[in-house]
Amino acid sequence: MHSPLHIWITGASKGIGLAVAELAAPEFYVTISNRSGKVPESLAGASNVFTTMCDVRDEKSVADAHTAAVAKYGAVNVLINNAGIGVFENLTDLSVADFDSQIATNLRGVFLCVKNVLPAMLAHKDGMIITLNSIATTKAFSGCTGYAASKAGVLALTRSLREEVRADGVRVVDMIVGATATDIWSAEHLTTHADQMMNPSDIAESVMNIISQYHHPRLLTEEILLRPLLGDL
Repeated sequence: MHSPLHIWITGASKGIGLAVAELAAPEFYVTISNRSGKVPESLAGASNVFTTMCDVRDEKSVADAHTAAVAKYGAVNVLINNAGIGVFENLTDLSVADFDSQIATNLRGVFLCVKNVLPAMLAHKDGMIITLNSIATTKAFSGCTGYAASKAGVLALTRSLREEVRADGVRVVDMIVGATATDIWSAEHLTTHADQMMNPSDIAESVMNIISQYHHPRLLTEEILLRPLLGDL
């Protein structure tokens, strides 16, 4: 009989991150982090959910969030890199500030969170890092230059990380996700296309399936591609 896992989900105030937290909370210890530090209404009062403020762009903020999580529930067993932003402009219209912001949140944020949890995972020879990534890493879309660059960088990082740590019992999983009905899309786009998209709960169910493999002695799901039934928008 294994002790409940401690799962840290970044960017978990809404969307996919919140959907994962809602499914995980009845079974696991869950730390959710977001920039506000506010507890999502749907998880208010949950006895095994801890919420902490974290700006994944900032080294100290990430370190402080990790320290708080460990103080609450012990070492993080599963890190779910979910925090992310998107600015969808053609390169000629994309400001340097918006490009830098996407790199800082989507790529640097993953690096910083992994950097904090990894030493304990390596010491214990046990752990799982799940990164929610985008279909923009494998398929080109116009108006996506900065976002795709940040997400492709993450995929390169995690693929290399997997080779660095697989012999030490740390499982690195990339979930490459197509169009999902979250507020990364404009309200107008959601109104028009939501029926063609996946729901956050669909992705959350797949995340939980991956976590269910945590103690599997032979199997590692390295990458999984999730697309809407009707294909990309």
